[in-house]
Amino acid sequence: MKKLVLYFSFLFVIITNIVASDMQYFDTTKLYELDEVQITQFYRTSTKTTNVIDRDYLLKTNRGQEPSFILNTQPSIMGYSDTGNEYGYSYFRMRGMDQTRVNMTLDGMPLNEGEDMGVYFSNYPDFLSNVHTIKVEPGASIANNGVSAYAGSIDFESVNLKTDTVSSVFVGYGSHNSYKLGMDYNMGIKKNWGLHIKATTQHSDGYREHAYNTSQSFFVKTGYFFNTKHSIDLLSFVGQSKNGQAWMGSTMEEIKVNPRKNGCTSSETDHFIQNINKLQYKGFITDNITATASVYYNYLKGYYFFDLDNFMISTIDPTWQSTNEIYCYNLEHHMVGGNASIKFYINDFNITSGVNALSFNRNHIGTHNIGPDSLWNNTGYKTDINAFIKLDYTYKGFNVLANAQYRHADFNYIGDVEFTKLNWDFFNWSVQASYTFNNTHKLYASATQTHREPTRTDMFGGEENLIELGTTQAESVIDYEVGYNVTANKINANVNLYYMDFSNELILNGEVGTNGLPIRINAANSYRAGVEVSINYNPVKGLYLTNTSTYSINKVKTDTEVLTHVMSPTWIVNQAVSYNFYNFEIGADIRYRSSMYFDLTNMYTLDDSFKVNAYINYTTPNDIILSLSVNNIFNTVTYSNGMFGANGPLYFIDSPRTIYGSIVWKF
Repeated sequence: MKKLVLYFSFLFVIITNIVASDMQYFDTTKLYELDEVQITQFYRTSTKTTNVIDRDYLLKTNRGQEPSFILNTQPSIMGYSDTGNEYGYSYFRMRGMDQTRVNMTLDGMPLNEGEDMGVYFSNYPDFLSNVHTIKVEPGASIANNGVSAYAGSIDFESVNLKTDTVSSVFVGYGSHNSYKLGMDYNMGIKKNWGLHIKATTQHSDGYREHAYNTSQSFFVKTGYFFNTKHSIDLLSFVGQSKNGQAWMGSTMEEIKVNPRKNGCTSSETDHFIQNINKLQYKGFITDNITATASVYYNYLKGYYFFDLDNFMISTIDPTWQSTNEIYCYNLEHHMVGGNASIKFYINDFNITSGVNALSFNRNHIGTHNIGPDSLWNNTGYKTDINAFIKLDYTYKGFNVLANAQYRHADFNYIGDVEFTKLNWDFFNWSVQASYTFNNTHKLYASATQTHREPTRTDMFGGEENLIELGTTQAESVIDYEVGYNVTANKINANVNLYYMDFSNELILNGEVGTNGLPIRINAANSYRAGVEVSINYNPVKGLYLTNTSTYSINKVKTDTEVLTHVMSPTWIVNQAVSYNFYNFEIGADIRYRSSMYFDLTNMYTLDDSFKVNAYINYTTPNDIILSLSVNNIFNTVTYSNGMFGANGPLYFIDSPRTIYGSIVWKF
């Protein structure tokens, strides 16, 4: 509590300085031109203030860690990992909801896979080195490319061939034998042609025992600019990842004896290869009509081992009689799709319309070490098609935005039991309005309704082979938001209030299925409400203060009681400070998360978490950057996740203090 009081005292000082600051004119005039990476404007536009993580920030903070630990600087986002450190399988939650409920794209290409709607960045090693900006928008929106933006959306924009022209070599090493070797080449634009190439190899032993990650990646993007109005680009990413799994927690008694205790056994490993490819056209059809069209292909193949005895004894029945069975879950998927849109500029009125369609199939084969026969062999098929129209009207300081979308999704299954193809049809809509005055202040409000079909794990109850079909009912949410933004010479601040009213929400119950994924159950009525604050303040030259804070109330209503959502803390607070002088930059991040439940009955909690991370960078006159970062400076003991066990709750402990140093040579 003392730490929290000190923190808010510091925040109060910042805010009082902001109020007293002299507001000045900030030019927000937009020019219609063919920018190299503005593909997202065709598919997602909002009157709300979108949080943007720019390339400068990525270059100084990215050490090859999972994106979750960059994203958790944003409002309402909480990052965590299985391994205890920043490498290997890591995840994030947005407004208390897991990342399968967040629409994620790369240059308009869906990243969420079709069946369980997840994005495993472990299969995309050093992904952020190939990113120009990240646009983060909590809350429901109309996702016109990929899965439903139920909890929010994250749009990754790849490197800009025109402006990201610096090449570099990266060498880094730190705690838990974590290292990264990377090299990228950026040609710039020569004779209308641009090229970016990136190759990385990295490894970490992980904090928890045998929770290692060894991975390599190769990324290439090339583009040709026919003139100022037409361009075509191609990108391809190949990632390979080998992991020691750590998706099971440990009892508190085990952790007290050995803090690094891993609930999974050393025989539970995996190996995956993933490849994504996209070909895209952008251009002006006439002076007031722009268009984009793309095709993409996403491929994955790999396997992971599952220790049946360990799972049963740890989570189901301590008296389980050993069978000595180690299952091997083999997976292979193909996702093929395309999208196209056209945008008309008519004075102050814009109309955008488009379509997106994808076809996904994943083969599941189960084998084991006891005999040669397959335990199961089945395939899931998913189709997702949508068409949308978006109207955007601006008059002086007023802006009104209306979205309407028809979306069809279906799922079919071919296995050893009969299955009837499932179909869902949705009408999603959004209405938003804003008013900007004095070029510095903006008020906005919005209402959005979107729907979401259940995942394969939701329907199969966490089983890889269908035993009994569970829920097939879609869920929906109406998200109401209102906010205020101010932008001036020293300050950018935003306050956003939201209320998300769910129907038939699929909520976590704290259990994990035999496929290693969390299990969700239906809640007829539930809601999430809160306030999100973002402040960027530059009081004097070289000093930057950033705060993102969220206070939320997250409730599930039953016939007899009101409970709190699982893994949904009331407070998430991030405070960052950095100072630049000469060729040095020093900074610190203060992160606080209040306690939260990890079971639906609200019996078990994770204590609040308070961490301080710090870094120092020095740039030599010949463009060599020397960096040193220290995470969890005060060596506090924190837990990031929990689950049910046969003998009580199981916990996931975070790493104590870690150190990482790197050298980047730019050329």
